[in-house]
Amino acid sequence: MTAPAPWPGRLSLGLHWGVGVGVLGLIAFGFWLRTVPGGPDKTALVQIHKSVGVLVFAAALARVAWRMREGFPAPAGPHAPWERRGAIALHVFLIVATLLMPLSGILRSLAYARPVSVFGLPVIPKLFEAKHETLYAVASNLHDGLALALSAALALHVAAALKHHWIDRDATLTRILGLARRTGR
Repeated sequence: MTAPAPWPGRLSLGLHWGVGVGVLGLIAFGFWLRTVPGGPDKTALVQIHKSVGVLVFAAALARVAWRMREGFPAPAGPHAPWERRGAIALHVFLIVATLLMPLSGILRSLAYARPVSVFGLPVIPKLFEAKHETLYAVASNLHDGLALALSAALALHVAAALKHHWIDRDATLTRILGLARRTGR
C-alpha cells in the first residue's frame, strides 16, 4: 500500500458513494424482504436483492483494489490518536463487512441449492442437489448478523462525519461529498 493520499479523486469518491448507497439500499431492502410473505413474488424480489448484491460486491472489490493502490486519504484535520485509531478500525470493519456481506449471501444461496445469477446471467452454478442445512444456517446467521453490525457501523460512520463537520470544523465531510477545495475547507 502506498502512503496516504492527500485528497480523494473522483474514482475514489464514486466507489465510496456507489458502494455506500448500494449497501444501505440492500440492507434496507433486505430488512423489508423479511416482512414479505413467501411465494413467487418474494422469490423475484430476493433475486433482485441477490443480483444487486453481486454488483455491489464487484464495486466493493474494486474499492478495495483502489485502496490498496492509493492508500487512505490523509486526515482532513488534526485528530487525537484515539480518533485516528478508531477511524482506521471503523474503516477496516466497513471494508471487510462490505465484502463478507455479499459473500455470505452467495454462500447462503449456494447452500440453499440455488445457483447465483445477476439479472438472469449465470455467475455461479448450483453446487448442491439439496439444501445443505448446516452451511445454510451458518451463512444465514452471518448474513443477518452482518446486516445488523453493518447498520450500526454505518450509523457511527455518518455520526463521525457530522462530528468532524459541526464540532471539529474540518474538511472531512465536505471532502467526501466532493465539495471541499484541495487547499482546505
